[in-house]
Amino acid sequence: MDTRPLAPPQAPAAPVHNSMRFEGSAGEYFKIWIVNIALTIVTLGIFSAWAKVRSRRYFYGNTYIGTHAFDYHAAPIRILIGRAIASAFLLAYFSTAAIAPRFIGFWYLLFLAALPWLIKSSLRFAARNTSYRNVRFDFHGTYWGACKAFILWQMLATITLFLALPFAHRARDYYNINNHSFGQIAFKAVIPVGKLYKIYLAGLALMFGALIVAALPYGLLTGVRAQGALWSLTVGLSSLVAIVAVLGVPTFIAAKTFNLALNKTSLGDNYRFESELSPGRLTWIVLSNALLTIATLGLLHPWARVRRARYMAGCISVIGQADADAFQSMPMPAGNAIGEEVASFFDIDFGL
Repeated sequence: MDTRPLAPPQAPAAPVHNSMRFEGSAGEYFKIWIVNIALTIVTLGIFSAWAKVRSRRYFYGNTYIGTHAFDYHAAPIRILIGRAIASAFLLAYFSTAAIAPRFIGFWYLLFLAALPWLIKSSLRFAARNTSYRNVRFDFHGTYWGACKAFILWQMLATITLFLALPFAHRARDYYNINNHSFGQIAFKAVIPVGKLYKIYLAGLALMFGALIVAALPYGLLTGVRAQGALWSLTVGLSSLVAIVAVLGVPTFIAAKTFNLALNKTSLGDNYRFESELSPGRLTWIVLSNALLTIATLGLLHPWARVRRARYMAGCISVIGQADADAFQSMPMPAGNAIGEEVASFFDIDFGL
């Protein structure tokens, strides 16, 4: 009989905190951006597909987790074909509006019916053309799933005077997150709707508070013979507060809901995510970026985009095993670019 003492059990290895970071610079991206604009103009828009791929590859290739960066694999020619088809539909829409406006409702019904397909196709195309450590992402959402998340739930939110808006928001996040996978490993999010209600109520309180502050000077000047510089200053300050509220509150809500969704998301059984976006900091970045871009007639757009990307990446971490070598990727088609390009014509964003 072996009387040697048993070795003490080994403690499980502490999870590794892998921070995301963006290593691009405004100067580097400015060169890409200005060449993209010049060649797009010279080629009457044809180069825009290549410009899109060049920009995405720069941002993906400079976004790191640990020592490895993401990569973007879309073929520009597929995007160009998608844009050509989207342009043809857009031309047909405007032609109908000009020649036979009574039939314009047909296009609204067609767009409504096509919207779930556009969403599904856009998310699948983006996922399948993104990789990390040579492992591709994928998206498995269905047309009916997109219909429920982006149409039926939004209709219910409107019918209930937006009382069901947090449920609609969660439905969109669930469709986006829970249908994505990294290789063969699925993402999974479980988002408490009660916390979404708290975020929306906080945003509503901020909006009302800001609007009251904006209207307060008018109330103080009621009955006072205010004119000239005083009145102009009052109008200017009140308008500024209102603009900041209208632009800032949605950013506040977006930051809080992004944190909530990502903090409740896991990848398989071994990884979870952490997001620490500051609503105030992100609002400042968004507002100041917009102001400086407008003031410089767009010349600071590269700086603004890099600034936001660097901040967003720096607030996200992946917590789990040291690497992703256990993941395996299956070969998959690149997906259809038509849905993403039609969606971009209408400035529709399906992400978090």
